[in-house]
Amino acid sequence: MTSALPTLIDLLAHNAVAHADRPAVIDDGAPHSHTMLYEAVQRQAAALSALGVGLGDRVVLLAGNRTEVLVMLGAVAWLGAMLVPLNLRLSPAEMAQQSRDAGPALAVVDAACAPLWQATQAVWPEGLPDVPTVALGAANWPSLAFAGPTTAPPVARQDAPELGVLMLFTAAVEGHARGAVLAQSQLTASAGQIGEVWSLGVDDRWLGVLPLFHAAGIGLSLALLAAGGACVLLPRFDPAAAAAAVEQHQATVSATFAPMLGALLDAAQASGASLASLRIGMGLEPPAAQARLAALCPGVGFWSAYGQAEVSSLVCLGLQSERPGAAGRAVPPSQIRIQDAAGQPVADGVEGEIAVRGPTVFLGYWDPLTRRPFKPADPWHRTGDLGRLDEDGWLWFTGRAAHKQLIKSGGENVYPAEVEQVLLEHPAVAEAFVFGQADEQWGEAVQAACALKPGTTATEAELIAFVAQRLARYKRPQSVRFMPAPLERPT
Repeated sequence: MTSALPTLIDLLAHNAVAHADRPAVIDDGAPHSHTMLYEAVQRQAAALSALGVGLGDRVVLLAGNRTEVLVMLGAVAWLGAMLVPLNLRLSPAEMAQQSRDAGPALAVVDAACAPLWQATQAVWPEGLPDVPTVALGAANWPSLAFAGPTTAPPVARQDAPELGVLMLFTAAVEGHARGAVLAQSQLTASAGQIGEVWSLGVDDRWLGVLPLFHAAGIGLSLALLAAGGACVLLPRFDPAAAAAAVEQHQATVSATFAPMLGALLDAAQASGASLASLRIGMGLEPPAAQARLAALCPGVGFWSAYGQAEVSSLVCLGLQSERPGAAGRAVPPSQIRIQDAAGQPVADGVEGEIAVRGPTVFLGYWDPLTRRPFKPADPWHRTGDLGRLDEDGWLWFTGRAAHKQLIKSGGENVYPAEVEQVLLEHPAVAEAFVFGQADEQWGEAVQAACALKPGTTATEAELIAFVAQRLARYKRPQSVRFMPAPLERPT
């Protein structure tokens, strides 16, 4: 379904009337109503406006799972600006690259993230551009304090639904992450589609343990808000705290990436916390964890999914019990098809590249030079993933296309080219090949093979540490094989 609320402000304003006193966000055990959320967005927009943020400006955000992240998203939507949340697991060098590409007018930094932002600014010898920085403290709610007008004029444009409002960096296929730019209408359309499939309503509550700097985290938050439900935000995934939150707040929706579900079930069984309120589980979890969930909570339906940042989170959903191993079916009105290298559709059962068309497909990748998104004219977005469709329209994911090799480790994207590029910076490495290997705990583990230059030496531990110093720790190889040049794909 296409959302009847084309902008995030439409959504929040509607909720402030229709669900005024019902909880919208439960953060650190404290409920904030839909009315409170809408009012906070207006105050935050006024604060940003006073700091010079306006139409088209980018605001970099470093913060964990806090209500203020959702408030900031609403505030930039109010002004026609764009939020750029950075992945806190990245290295300072990666954050610096993304910040420089975004060209922000302002950086908003959680107090706990201040050392990371300082390290990011210090990475480049020439430094980052002179970006004003304000602290996202914990004293008030919302906590970007501003002693002045409590509101700012909202952006009044007919194209407001199509203004870019969120930039998520992804797709580092050539060793350089690109920012996927999402419009307000694309986010609200995705929220409406997910809510329709899951029949979300005002009594639903999402266990918010996925980070809000990820497409899945922000997408599911908006899906619950669009339905008038609530987000139960946890600052990080702690199994015992998550199990307790399900019981205390009667969470109905859970989304996890391996090995989170197994840890949640272990914690619930150890503490005696009830997970009986859950009715929807979703994520990349092994069959054994899904079976444990079904045994412990017979009323839970576990859903498989397919999506990415470029399609505003999830574009396919399906109950695993209906077609085990499949990635779901396209959520109307979004469409998927399988196509060949020339972009032509192929028959059912034939493997090809997954393509997506519909109201949730992004505006394009951010161009740091033109300061605007660029996307090919073809309405079918090439995902870079391979799959096939069966006769009933179920998608079966089979791998990644040659131009977009990707390792999925614990829900995080690791692009081999990015890791290979860093390994080749080591003075002893002549060739590097990075690949994924099936891993029971993480889904896939990062592995590397290297050929050394004649007369040089390097140890496995040295190369792993070299990568860890330059990239996020989840991107470092779990092991390094030393092989003669020229390298061939390890088996």
